[in-house]
Amino acid sequence: MQQIPELLRGAVGLHQRGQLAEAEALYARVLAIDAKQFDALHLLGLLKHQRGDSDQAIRLMAQALDVNPTSPPVLLNYGGVLCLTGRFAEALASYDRILAIDPQQPDATYNRGNALMGLGRYAEALEAYDRSVALKPENPLGHFNRGNALVALDRAEEALAAFDRALQLEPKFTDALLNRGKVLSGLGREAEALACFEQAAATRVDGAGAANKRAAALLQLNRYQEALELCERSLESNPDDVTALEICGRALRGLDLNKKALAYFDRIISLRPDDPAAANNRALTLVALSRYDEALAYFDEMLARHPDDPGLLNNRGMALAGLNRLDEALACYERVLQQFPDHVEALNNRGNALKSLNRLEEALACLQAAIERHPNHAESHWNAGACRLALGDLQQGWKDYEWRWKTPDFPTKRPNFRQPEWDGQRVSGTLLVWGEQGLGDQVIYSSMVADLAERADAVILAVGRRLEPLFTRSFPNVRVIPRNDAAVQTFAAHCSLGSLGQYLRPTLDAFPRCSYLVPDAERAAALRQRLSPNGEAVIGLSWISKNPGDAAVSQIKSARLRDFAPVLALPNSRFVDLQYGDTLAERVALQQQTGLIVRRLEDIDNTNDIDALAALITACDLVVTVSNTTAHLAGALGKPTLVLVPFGRPRFWYWFKEGIPCPWYPEVGVLYQGKDETWPELIARTAPRVAAFVAGERNLSPAGSRN
Repeated sequence: MQQIPELLRGAVGLHQRGQLAEAEALYARVLAIDAKQFDALHLLGLLKHQRGDSDQAIRLMAQALDVNPTSPPVLLNYGGVLCLTGRFAEALASYDRILAIDPQQPDATYNRGNALMGLGRYAEALEAYDRSVALKPENPLGHFNRGNALVALDRAEEALAAFDRALQLEPKFTDALLNRGKVLSGLGREAEALACFEQAAATRVDGAGAANKRAAALLQLNRYQEALELCERSLESNPDDVTALEICGRALRGLDLNKKALAYFDRIISLRPDDPAAANNRALTLVALSRYDEALAYFDEMLARHPDDPGLLNNRGMALAGLNRLDEALACYERVLQQFPDHVEALNNRGNALKSLNRLEEALACLQAAIERHPNHAESHWNAGACRLALGDLQQGWKDYEWRWKTPDFPTKRPNFRQPEWDGQRVSGTLLVWGEQGLGDQVIYSSMVADLAERADAVILAVGRRLEPLFTRSFPNVRVIPRNDAAVQTFAAHCSLGSLGQYLRPTLDAFPRCSYLVPDAERAAALRQRLSPNGEAVIGLSWISKNPGDAAVSQIKSARLRDFAPVLALPNSRFVDLQYGDTLAERVALQQQTGLIVRRLEDIDNTNDIDALAALITACDLVVTVSNTTAHLAGALGKPTLVLVPFGRPRFWYWFKEGIPCPWYPEVGVLYQGKDETWPELIARTAPRVAAFVAGERNLSPAGSRN
């Protein structure tokens, strides 16, 4: 036993010099002599934590507490490791044991607040931080985390004051600058927020983690490449720096390089297999890659260890929603809300799931609750806008829809023009209108372009290059240019196509209900002669919808060609392929198996030559299509069209609630898929409508009916 003091002194010296492997060997020798040696158990636990083995750290510290249950230093460190691994309730119990011995212990009081924050008990956390700063008023961390608790309680102005106090005590406190900037951004004070982030990015402080803090500020400024490069340099000297790895992953996600991001999160998990935050990041990256099944399996694995973790439950719901398993997703969100009724992400996601279930009024009520608790939560406003628009409440719906620009995942980035955004008033000069989102969105919103003739001296319309020939013919008083050329134009004001609605379509009665795209009439006539030399009815088909950012959405929105057999079997009709992409295999298989023929005009490129596709649509008598670009083109051309709208997540607001005739396109009838209805069942319901049309019943306007 006389060896123990000497071995301990040697181990502690090695530990302090960072020679962890050597120190661990000496601690192990002490414990081989005396398995209950208190200091060796405690210090080896700390060392294990430093080396990323939190499970072993917790086990060793618990053994030390079995020897001395009232040691404040061990209880404090034990609680710290428990917090870092997401075991907040156990950490809270550890801090409470210290405070039962010494109620004025400032570090335990402060850390108790951290545990309560982790449990989502924000009001109690604030009380703990209040006591902490009263006991230790010069501790900037106390004021900083007090600010975080106030943010969680949506007390933004008080939070700013707390962050300001932390910055008075420590002017280079980068995390305080970052969080202060986030609060200012949420309050709409973007210029002040930007100044905070720039100050944080420019702050150079000594010590470990300084580069990571600057990189975190660069992330807030959307300067993803700079953040990535900064942390990659840090990782050259410390490849196991978890914070740097996380920032690299987040930066790569910001650059839409999700596969590369996944590798960084995998590395974090290898270092900290029990870390819920790392698990969330990894699984959310799988969600971003539309690998919902893998994400779900991973969330289930993590929830087996942390069954009540609100972040994991909420994000598991997102994976389920991605798979269109909406009732199960709802159950996840409701579990979170039972524990934390103000959890804004769960409220927003629950509202979104209800919207996807076509329970629009319930969805709107849920999203309004989120907005009341968190008035600056952009995604809740955006989703509420989609609900209102689908319900026909356009005036408020368009206002909420404008929040899309503040959401992190909106697919179009707002251009940073020096000219002002259009406010709906007449422009003396040129108004630039630029397309957002995909081709279908640009087609639907271009229905408002003709209204701009009296609103500006001149109009430039910047859209996807494939739309340029068709739009040039359709809008002769507008200069149509490729979207990428918008930045080099001379103009007085600008507006996105989707933002025109707040000024030009305030009510359903404001829709003109007329076609607005003009095809090449001569080409359409020639195509008609080729397709129907004997006067048969020509029906155009499109059955696939491709979403480049979400393969699961594409799958839900898409049928198979063979599902259309009840339509294809109708007499006195010829069928033509309007589908973009290569459909040869499906058409050949259909003909071999059933004898049914869908003709493809190989001299027309349905994918890239939109003007030719418009002429082909015009040559048809009727179009039957899923919800995709073809549906919008056919509707905008005034072609009688039946659109088959899927149930669930991909049911977009612009097809409106069942019972509201589609105001965008007067010749479109909409058939909505039921909750458990398959594509073959929906198409079987469609076939009599097609037969009636061919027989002379041309009225497709009772849109919204499922009968």
